Amino acid sequence: MKSGASLKQKLMLLIGISTLMIFTLQIYYYASFYSLTEDKENVHTSKIMKQVEERLLSFMQDIKDAALASSYNTIIQDYLGSDDPIYRLKLNKVVIEIMSGIKSSNKNIKSIMLVDKKGHTVGASNPFDYVVLREIEKQYMLQMNKQEQFYGKVFDPKEMEKPAYFFVHPIFSTLNDPNDAAELGTCVVIYKSDMLDRMVMDTKATPNSMLFILDNQFSIVSSDEISLKETQFDQTILEGVKNSSEHKAFYYQRMNHIQVKDIDALHWKIVSLIPINEMTDKLRAIRNMGFMIGIVMTLLIFIMGYFFIRSVTQPLGRIIRFVNFIGNNGGKRRMKMPLRNEIGILATEINKMLDKMDETNEKFVQANVSLYQMELAKKQAELSFLQSQINPHFLYNTLECLRSIGLANRIKEIVEISTAMAKIFRYSIKEDPIVHIASEVKCIQDYLRIMSIRYMEKFRTEILIEETIMNMRIPKMILQPIVENAVYHGLERKNNKGTLTIKGFVMQGNCVRFEFIDDGKGIEEEELISLRERLSRSDDDRNVSARGVGLLNIQRRIQLAFGERYGIEIYSKVNAGTTVVLQIPVVDQGIE
Repeated sequence: MKSGASLKQKLMLLIGISTLMIFTLQIYYYASFYSLTEDKENVHTSKIMKQVEERLLSFMQDIKDAALASSYNTIIQDYLGSDDPIYRLKLNKVVIEIMSGIKSSNKNIKSIMLVDKKGHTVGASNPFDYVVLREIEKQYMLQMNKQEQFYGKVFDPKEMEKPAYFFVHPIFSTLNDPNDAAELGTCVVIYKSDMLDRMVMDTKATPNSMLFILDNQFSIVSSDEISLKETQFDQTILEGVKNSSEHKAFYYQRMNHIQVKDIDALHWKIVSLIPINEMTDKLRAIRNMGFMIGIVMTLLIFIMGYFFIRSVTQPLGRIIRFVNFIGNNGGKRRMKMPLRNEIGILATEINKMLDKMDETNEKFVQANVSLYQMELAKKQAELSFLQSQINPHFLYNTLECLRSIGLANRIKEIVEISTAMAKIFRYSIKEDPIVHIASEVKCIQDYLRIMSIRYMEKFRTEILIEETIMNMRIPKMILQPIVENAVYHGLERKNNKGTLTIKGFVMQGNCVRFEFIDDGKGIEEEELISLRERLSRSDDDRNVSARGVGLLNIQRRIQLAFGERYGIEIYSKVNAGTTVVLQIPVVDQGIE
């Protein structure tokens, strides 16, 4: 059963992720550019609307200044404040000339009229002016009575071709006490909206953008679309911008970006509508180019991915099938891969590895059985040889001891020696090569009893072996030859009495350590160096000294049984004594 996705599936997933990342980046960059362009266009439109607002306020201020100039001229104030008809008749011509001069100074003013407190009119020069005054009185009577200045619009479709825009300013006397200014009348200025049309036409943001100036009744005062002037603007479009300064709205059969600016002084609005497609005209080419690049890159990725997957997965599939076949069936079959790339090199190396494995296996098969048998025979022969070297030597010494005592003394010590020797022989000929440490210690004690009788208590013995190791196991006849060396080569040659101390304990690291310490003659430095060298390489040279034969035998037996990290170490000084250290692993069961 397969677990996880195959290499082919992972490569396909990688191609898919790469394609998705390309289109995601395209969409992200387009959205970023669109947002940036929209923000830039908003700033640009806001600047245009600000300019229109400033020019509109300047325009209205000029109208207001004309009304103030007319209202607070001293002659006009004198004219309106006089109740003498003869005096007023004299001033009438001068008043009209003053108003005509103010009117001529501003080409956007259509008429300037004065209405005194009795309702008499000065400055009306045509029937249109009287129609306007009548409509103002009809529509704005209450507002006029409040003695406030205001801008307004009147329109009577029966008598007027188009609406009239005006500014009303109440006139108060400046000749009396400022705290008790009397009302003299009203100044009405009718102005033209043509200037507003030119103002709007000069500030077009895009070719099809639309800019409107709306009055307080949502009537279009001015627009860059002449056909829409004096018509009613759709108020529902502005509902979306009551709580926001920006909005999108469908108007004039297209989606537009809308901005609204309030003119508080006039209670008018400036409305800008820019087609969204014109805002992004410059981006459309970038977007199309980006999508084309994305499509081309996607096709290239798929084509290159297809060939890459074929060039990787097919050879790898062949290698996997071949390896599975060899692993299950073996044989001399080799893989043929004509490729010269890394996969071809891999196939070649696999073939070389199989050749080497076959060669190694053949050699191993040929030599394995015979080598194993030879090793077993060699170990058995070496163990038998080493053990055979110990027993005759010990037997000879023991018999010599018995002969000397028997001839010299003819006493009961012979019985003790004979008993101890019998125990030792019985112990040595046991078939079990691995014994308890307690049995090996008992063998040492029997041997030391014989030596004690022979040398007439020339040396004393101290055995300090921990009880915890007595039930552990050790190769047979390992400790006795070391004790024999200490007696014959160390203590026997000493003129006075000597001491042999035998210690046994467990060290850290699962190791049992024995120490054989005598205060005999010691070993000459040259002989000690030679003996250490032979011990380090388990030398089986037959020309070594008598002392060395027993120690070399023990060294080889230990290393054959436990490995080279275990064995014997010797420390000695002439006339000061010798210490032999033996280390073996802790063995609680028999050794194979």
